[in-house]
Amino acid sequence: MPSWSHLSEETRWAIVHYVKSFAEEPLQASNVESDDKEEGVIKVPPEPPYTAKVRARAKMSFAENCASCHGETGKGDGVKEQFDEKDYPISPRDLTKGIFKGGSEPEQIYRRIIAGMPGSPMPINEFVYGEEAWHLTHFILSMSSEEQRERTEMRKFRILAQKTEQIPEHPDAGAWKDVQGVNLHLMPLWWRDDRPETLSVKALHDGEQLAIRLTWADGSHDHTAIRVQDYTDAAAVEFGLTDDPPFFGMGEKGQFVNLWMWKSDRQADLDTAFQDIETVYPNLATDYYPDIERPANEQPTRHALTVESDPVFITGWGAGNIVSDPTPKSAAEDLAAQGFGTLKARPMPDRQVRAKGVYNAGLYRVVLRRSFKGSGPNSLDFSPGQTVPVAFAVWDGSAGDRDGKKSVTIWQELVIGE
Repeated sequence: MPSWSHLSEETRWAIVHYVKSFAEEPLQASNVESDDKEEGVIKVPPEPPYTAKVRARAKMSFAENCASCHGETGKGDGVKEQFDEKDYPISPRDLTKGIFKGGSEPEQIYRRIIAGMPGSPMPINEFVYGEEAWHLTHFILSMSSEEQRERTEMRKFRILAQKTEQIPEHPDAGAWKDVQGVNLHLMPLWWRDDRPETLSVKALHDGEQLAIRLTWADGSHDHTAIRVQDYTDAAAVEFGLTDDPPFFGMGEKGQFVNLWMWKSDRQADLDTAFQDIETVYPNLATDYYPDIERPANEQPTRHALTVESDPVFITGWGAGNIVSDPTPKSAAEDLAAQGFGTLKARPMPDRQVRAKGVYNAGLYRVVLRRSFKGSGPNSLDFSPGQTVPVAFAVWDGSAGDRDGKKSVTIWQELVIGE
């Protein structure tokens, strides 16, 4: 779940009240600050200094009250088999990652130490309160860095597309070296602690084309999804078509977004050869795909030879499905959507996006580019001096990412330099 800090305070409070309306037994908390941990708003006393002496006491308090679940070093490796109130399995938080439900401000952590987390195995704390709870709060925060905690916050940045004489097509071209970049925080739509955290973005234009370079870390190069249990790495740039864009997760009904999506498997098809079934099953005998140009005794039974087959017998390809096409001209797809489950390829004559991606040393570098002038509906024209809403997404194939299971940013501002 990403941060919604970019929404106005009034809108956030409206969402809070709406979410609370779903509760079967709404909490009736007193509006009066109370020292009673069973009811009312928790009274947070003044924050005391955190010295070496009290740190030793806080470490003992953690060992006595927290380590049985969170582990002696806070890595969440204590009692593993835990369940929430609906009997769903749940894991203790790894406190060393700096990811906290309900926020990482000291007052917020203090309140959760005192009140626990209703519905989860974390109970109301009967033994730690006041200064001792503050010392424990400081000890827990010391297990992660401020930088780690900042990476869980979604912030809005301005990305400047600098003007250049010539657009570099390769992501490792020297022209990118001196371009000012922005590091954006990524947040998984389906939460997991192990995720791509940072996406570096740079942009250039030459007055006729716009190019965007993406860089992110990934421990594995997942570039084929021939087996049903495999998924590939990918990245996408999403453009809002209006100054007030819809939801950054694929738009909303009646409010389209335009997406440029690069896929590692399409890049592999272009860099080497079409990744056919024998790529992962080299000794597999196959039912041949009929080829009307060959006699029966020459039909392949060992190699699929998909690219050489008649599209009539490769039904997805023959029907025009871009995912089934074994002869892509670009590693990028030009797509449009108006909400989850509505993603569609734009018509063939309107697809102009080109891309080049490379992977080595645990890093992906990808350049996506397109002419300033868009084509067809649900596209966007660019011009110098323009500010465009833009968001980004990254898929990690080894983590099972696909479709809406991905890591995203909120809307950013792309400024086309003059």
